[in-house]
Amino acid sequence: MLKFLRKNTKVIVWTVVVAFVAWGGYAVSVQFEEASRSPGRIFGKEVSFQEYLLANRTVQIFPPVPQPGQEPPSADEVEARTWEFLVLSREAKRRKIAVTDEEVRQEIERFAGEGRETGLTREQYFQWVRAAFREEPREFERQVREHLRIRKLLTQVRQKMETEPEESLKRWLLELFREAQIKTYNPPS
Repeated sequence: MLKFLRKNTKVIVWTVVVAFVAWGGYAVSVQFEEASRSPGRIFGKEVSFQEYLLANRTVQIFPPVPQPGQEPPSADEVEARTWEFLVLSREAKRRKIAVTDEEVRQEIERFAGEGRETGLTREQYFQWVRAAFREEPREFERQVREHLRIRKLLTQVRQKMETEPEESLKRWLLELFREAQIKTYNPPS
């Protein structure tokens, strides 16, 4: 047996090397395939996990105004609102609705000022965001910007409606969601 191994050392070593290269190539290709998956599609384009998570977190931070006696939203309601948020966000970007840094700053000050004194220092602001939202300030500001962009979109649409703005807004939203053709991918089981 040792005589055989000594004679065929080159062949054995190259076989092992080729096997490891093939195994490594397969592992990398599977990793990239999984990384390219997305939670779904909107307007025929993939939604990245980063975009989805930003929308989901924003929906949780800025819930709709609760009615008295209303229970917190279920996981399915949060999921539905996340996809609504994504559709409205893409529509706002398509319409090139911009939100300035000053508008974001004012909204954060309004948000931080509820029930406390305003005028937070930079360090106090960072601590407040991390403690209250478990977020980094940069991510929180991105969420506020997207929230404001959608509010501007809805305000813009309402202003264009001459009669019954709320009813017209509902019809517009239904048409937009129909056009978006939301397709969600189920996680592999």
